[in-house]
Amino acid sequence: MIRSALYMLIALTTITTNSCHPGEALNKKTIISVSILPQKYFIEKLAGDNVDINVLIPPGASPATYEPTLTQLTKLVQSNVYMKIGYIGFELSWMDRILSVNPDMKIIDLSSGIETILQESNTQEKHHGHAHGGVDPHIWMSAVNAKIIAENIYQELILLLPHKKDFLKIRYMKLEEELDSLHLLFSNGLKELNQRSFLIYHPALTYFARDYGLYQYALEIEGKTPSPAHLKKIIDLGREKNINSIFIQTQFDRRNAEILAAEINAEIIPFDPLDEEWDKQMLYIAKQFNRSL
Repeated sequence: MIRSALYMLIALTTITTNSCHPGEALNKKTIISVSILPQKYFIEKLAGDNVDINVLIPPGASPATYEPTLTQLTKLVQSNVYMKIGYIGFELSWMDRILSVNPDMKIIDLSSGIETILQESNTQEKHHGHAHGGVDPHIWMSAVNAKIIAENIYQELILLLPHKKDFLKIRYMKLEEELDSLHLLFSNGLKELNQRSFLIYHPALTYFARDYGLYQYALEIEGKTPSPAHLKKIIDLGREKNINSIFIQTQFDRRNAEILAAEINAEIIPFDPLDEEWDKQMLYIAKQFNRSL
């Protein structure tokens, strides 16, 4: 908390000293601040190099605990727009402070229009391991949701870059086609799976599971390391349903997942929902389901 307050104080002092105005970039290029790297993927797909993207959560960092650096905060003060992804812990903790640094900055919620899922019902089959309240934040892990995210970005980019309207429209139509193709590929590739249940350490594939009729069971509860009692329940569930795959984010400790895998003879599948190459990561995840299930 002290570190956060210090960053804010230093950032504001730095901007005042340099006589910069909120939303005014030193290189005159429109600056868009975002929370996570997948947002950068969609913005670049639409805007190319016409904007400067300030990603606050770097590779390998946790959206639940990360605190921005002074450099990031300084660039935040120069940002025209902040495009938040919606419900991740970082935004819930930091949004008021972000606005205090640059009160003139426009806030765009990229989750607008998306049918969100409450975490207590974030699988098609309710299970005791999932009741931990609130909206599941991983909305970008879905080709269906990605179309809505892309449209939200596109509508704002038209306002930011009116002189690039034709350029943006062409790129938006191309991205829409790519996302439709990806969704069709996943739908066709996953519809014939016999085993539709999977285990996951942190429930990051809720929307992916919803889109393709899969059943996700999480080892983690409320962001906490699973207790021995909960681990045993998940082991029993895995055996009962003959689940042979356990997905785990690359940012998480594998030890509990390895214990579970040994007990039910399952394969551990690492993945990264915060990968900047969103399309490649989604293809990788779908391929793992096809291969392992």
